[in-house]
This record gives sequence, structure tokens and C-alpha cells, in this order.
Amino acid sequence: MDFHLLGPLEVLDDGAPVPLGGVIKRGALAHLLIHANSVVATSRLLAALWPGDTPLTARKMLQNAVRDLRRALSCEPGSEDRAVLVTDAPGYRLRVDPDAVDLLRFRRAVERGHAEVAAGSYESAARVLREALGLWRGPALADLVEDGLVWPELAAWENSRLNALEDLFEAELACGRHHAVLGELQAVAAAEPTRERLSCQLMLALYRCGRQTEALAAYRHRRVELVERYGLEPTREMQKLERAILAHAPELDPPSPPALVDVTPLPRTDLPRTDTARETPAQSRAGLTAVGGRATRPRRLNESTVEHKRISLVWVRHALEGHGHDPSSVQEALREAERVVREEAARFGGTMAHAAGPVLSALFGHPETGEDDAARAVRAAFAMRDRFAGRGAGPAPMGPGPACPHVAVVTGDAYLLFRPGEPDTAPRVMGEAADRCFRMLALAPRGQVRVCEVTRRASEPDIAYRVGPEPPDGWEAVQVRGQRHAAEGRRTAGPRDWTARPAPEPEEIPAHAVL
Repeated sequence: MDFHLLGPLEVLDDGAPVPLGGVIKRGALAHLLIHANSVVATSRLLAALWPGDTPLTARKMLQNAVRDLRRALSCEPGSEDRAVLVTDAPGYRLRVDPDAVDLLRFRRAVERGHAEVAAGSYESAARVLREALGLWRGPALADLVEDGLVWPELAAWENSRLNALEDLFEAELACGRHHAVLGELQAVAAAEPTRERLSCQLMLALYRCGRQTEALAAYRHRRVELVERYGLEPTREMQKLERAILAHAPELDPPSPPALVDVTPLPRTDLPRTDTARETPAQSRAGLTAVGGRATRPRRLNESTVEHKRISLVWVRHALEGHGHDPSSVQEALREAERVVREEAARFGGTMAHAAGPVLSALFGHPETGEDDAARAVRAAFAMRDRFAGRGAGPAPMGPGPACPHVAVVTGDAYLLFRPGEPDTAPRVMGEAADRCFRMLALAPRGQVRVCEVTRRASEPDIAYRVGPEPPDGWEAVQVRGQRHAAEGRRTAGPRDWTARPAPEPEEIPAHAVL
């Protein structure tokens, strides 16, 4: 017979569920299992089952629940090879094999995994901790919590689960598996913003994946949250890690040597295209060549490449308020945000770059349409902002709502890193443009699209900006010029037909009405 507490309470007999009855019986069994093989006083059981006022008949109801549990579980005194529920003054004791209770197995595995992490046996620690965390089927005793039985032990179990996750990430990072755990780290760190060890692990994983700018953005985001919510600065360890990332400190390098980086020159446009450089029209617009025409020769699977390219870069920091601390809810919100950025980037001829939690990016640098990269990037930024805010094709709400993101657009030189085994359509962005975009995003007010001076000059024929001296946090893009009937075309003829309509007389209209 197996007893499961790490999720809704469940008892299995040879794999078949055992019916347990009402909340009093299930609560009594759960509390006895929490203290398995120990005497639990009757007064303690009564307080656990009736946290408020204890009814006069509570003791009799508990006795009836114990009797029914013995029958349901066939655990009368004298039973062999099964749990035994005995009366033992001043209360009851449930004698059970520790291997039959998932909570007890989890505790032993976590202790072993923690000891192996401390001893440097990272491969074994990662395996043990993965198996331990796999015992969880959801929030502990979720059905009893729903019925109002919330015990202090549950908070301790959740804290133990998070400690085990942190030990697991430490072991995986020590084994050089930063790519494998990055997505999981992003979801857990976003759901647990107060655990700085998780934040440090996320920063290290991003840095080792070649995403230094995003690692620094994660630090800035966590620092702002700590200061605004709690009035606290990050710990010395976290600040030291930020300085080490800025200095490219050797101690941050992964344990195994990274693949050699092959820096290839930009392709010459006056040379004939070879078979190895041929791509489909879809690829040439939204795929690899959408960020630089990079298909002059095939790339081997074990080879990384870096390319220098002038691009327009859009960064969006999506607000995750309203999703609580549930990792699955946060992960679903991140997936939806990535879908929005990917779709709007492709609609305006760009491509999505790698994401880092709530910070997402898109690139515009097609060799055939480079003259309007900046304008297309700003249009895409408007569209992303409006979709996050739920504006669609209808009227915009007044002021930035809780879902309005921070948006920044920068035009300049960047290095695009293509890793082996990763999609060519999602390069990592480094260099001067990425650094400027990071700084601008940190200052951008929510709900506004802020652009650099280079972007403003390149896009001003198509985009209107707020008049005044250049602000330190960039120019505010306010609307798209012309095309009065664009919104009507979008609503009646589909999302792309409006672009083919003849342009009416130039007139400035709100950006959300065009996009």
C-alpha cells in the first residue's frame, strides 16, 4: 500500500485507489502520516481537524474516523505487511514502512542530494534530486487545503521543495547543462522573486548561454523588485555576481570548454548565390537571412558562428502581474508573450531573438529592405505593445494598464551569435546596440515606445515623435503617420489586406488605430 501526500491525498493498494471518505477521515489519516511511526496526541489531532472552535462531539467523530480508516485500509492491529493504526496513549500511532510514504522518500532523497552537492558529486546529486522532485504531483495535500485544513507543515514542505530545486540547478550548472535547465530556471525564478539564490543561478545560466545582456537585465529587474517591494538591496553575493558578469570573470565559465567560435565575414551581395546559400522565400524574409543574409555556406552541427550586422532591435519587457506564484501559470504567460512577439515581428518582416523570462526581443535587418528597418521595427513595437494591452483593433484604453509592457527600439551595430543545435531563426544578440537597448528599456515608462536618436532619424518619415529636446530615456514614438483607413481595412479584410490599400492624404492618427 502506498501513501501519497505530495499532491492530493491518495492511497493506492496494488495500484488501485482506496476510497477514504470525508474530510475528517482524510484529515486524520494525513496528519498521522505526517508524523508516521510516532504517537500523535488526541488533542493535537482535534486541533488539526478543527482549527477554530472544536465541537462537543469532536472526540467521538475522531474515534469513528479512526475505526473507518482501519476498515478502509485493512490496517487492524495484527495485520501483516500493511500499515497498522494502533491506539497508543495519549493518542494514536500509524506504523508504516517509510518507503510507502512519498513524503518520507522525498525527505531522504533530498538529504542525500544535498550532501552530494556539498561533496561535489554533481552528476549523482542531479539524478537523485530529479527523482525526488518527480514525486510531487501538485501542491501538497491540495484537496485538504481546499477544504480549509492548512497546517504549518505544508509551508515547510514547499520550502524544502524549493531548496531541492536550487540544489538541482546548482548541480546541473556544475555539470555544464546550462542550456538544458535555462527554461525551467526562468519559470521558477519568475514565480519565486524573493529567492535570490534562484536569481543568481538564472543570471549564471544566461551568461553561460552567451546572453550577458539578458543576465544583467535579470539582475536589474530583481533589484528593482526588491527595492520597490521591500526596500532592500540585493545580497552581496548577487552584487558580486553582477560585477563578475560585467568583467567576464573566468570563474563564471562553464566547466567544459565551449565550442570554438567561427567569425565569418558578411556575404558579398555582388557574388552569385550558390546552392548551399539558396533558401525559400519564407526563410529569406523571417528566417536566418532576415537578420543578415547569412547563408553563404552550411554550418556544421558542432560549430558556433558570430556575425556583425547593423540591425534595428526591439526589446519588450512583459509585466507578469496577476499570475501569482504558480510556475505553470507564469510559464503559460511567458509562452503567450513569446507568441505575440514572434507573430508581430514576422508580420513586419523581422524575426524573434532569444527570450530571457519576461524580456523578449525581435530583430530587423533584412538585406533587401534594410532602408526601412527602423520604421518597421517601431511599427512592430506599437503592435506588440497594443496586443499586450489588449487593444487590438478597437479603441485604446486611457493610460497604461497593468498588462502594458516597457518597450525600447535601438538601431546600431550588433553581434549575432548562432549556437550549434539551436534554431538559426533565433540568434543571441550582443554588442553596442544590445547594451543601449538594455539601458533604454530600464528607463522606459510602461506603455510607451521609446527609441534612440538613430532610430528616430531613420523612421521619422513614417513615425511621429513627441516634440521637445532629446530626453535621457529616448524619444517617445506616439503614432504612425498617414493611412486613415488602415484600421478599417484590418477589421474588414484581415490582418494583411490593409497594407495594399492606396494611401490617403497624410494625416497623423494614433498608432493603435493603424496597427
